[in-house]
Amino acid sequence: MSEFPGTSGVDPVDRAAFRRSSPPSVRRRSLDRLTRQHPSGPLVVYASFITLLLPAGLTASGTITGVALVFAGHAAWTLTEYWVHRALFHWEAVLGAAMARLHWTLHGHHHDHPDDRRRLVMPLAVTIPVALILCGLSRLAFGAHWMAFMAGYVLGYLLYEMTHYYVHHPRPRSRAGRALRRWHMLHHFADDGRRFGVSAPWWDLVFGTAGGRRTQPVLLREALPGRARWRRHADALTSEDEALR
Repeated sequence: MSEFPGTSGVDPVDRAAFRRSSPPSVRRRSLDRLTRQHPSGPLVVYASFITLLLPAGLTASGTITGVALVFAGHAAWTLTEYWVHRALFHWEAVLGAAMARLHWTLHGHHHDHPDDRRRLVMPLAVTIPVALILCGLSRLAFGAHWMAFMAGYVLGYLLYEMTHYYVHHPRPRSRAGRALRRWHMLHHFADDGRRFGVSAPWWDLVFGTAGGRRTQPVLLREALPGRARWRRHADALTSEDEALR
C-alpha cells in the first residue's frame, strides 16, 4: 500500500525517479543555476545574521522588550509562510504565459519534482534582497527595535527552510517529524489546496485549510487543477534540455 494517497497508480521506480529529477526551470542555463540552492547556504547566511542581530537587538530594546519582539517576529514569519504559500504560490488566477512561467519556476517545479534536493530551499539570490528590503521596512516601522523583531522573523524563516528540507530529506524519525512530513506530503499528493503551513501547521486550523482531500487521487504525472500551464511549461523545458544534450 502506498505511504501517501495519490501515488499508488504510478510505478514505484518511475515515481521515485520522477520525483528526484531536476529539469531546468528556466531556459537560460546561467539563470537556471540561480534557481538551485544547497540547504547549507541559508543555514550559514541566516544563522550568522541572527547571531549578529539578536544580541544587538536585545541591547537596543532591553531584554524583556527584545524577547517579546523576537517572539513577535517569529509569529509574523509564520503568518508570512502561510499566506505566501497559499495566496502567492498557489494563486489560482488565469495567468499569461510569462507569469505562468514565473509561477511554475517559483513553486510549480517543486510540486512536480518534490525530491529535487537543490530546489527544496529558496535560493539566496532571491532571499537576500528580500531580507534587506524587509530590514529597511522594519527599521522604518520599529525604529531601534527593528533588530530584535527581524532576528525573530529571520529565525522563523530559517526554521521553516530547515523543516521543509527535513520533511523531504531525510525521512524524519521523531514523532513530531513524522507528523510534519505526513502533513506536508498530504499537501503535495492528496490536496494541494490545503495544509499550507510547513513549520506552522496551526494556521491551517485557524484559517480552515486543515482537512479534506480530493475525491480522486492526484498522480504525479498529471497536472493539478489550475496547473495546466505549469505542466506544459515543465514539459517544454525538459524537451528543450534533452535536445541540447
